[in-house]
Amino acid sequence: MSRPVDPDRYLRQIAERMSATLEREEMEVLLDELEYLYDVIDPVLQDSAETLMKQLRQKLGYAA
Repeated sequence: MSRPVDPDRYLRQIAERMSATLEREEMEVLLDELEYLYDVIDPVLQDSAETLMKQLRQKLGYAA
C-alpha cells in the first residue's frame, strides 16, 4: 500500500533538487509534476509551487 504524498515535503524536495545541476529532461518532468500538484494542493501551498514553477520555466527558457 502506498503512502499519501505530503505536498509540503514534496515541494521542499523539489526546491532542494533545483539547487543542483539538472538535465533539461529532469527539469521538464519536475515542471509537469508541479503543474499537476498545483491543481490538487491546498491553496496555502500554491504560492510555493508557483514560485518553483516560475524558476523552472526560467531555467528552461520558457516565456513566463
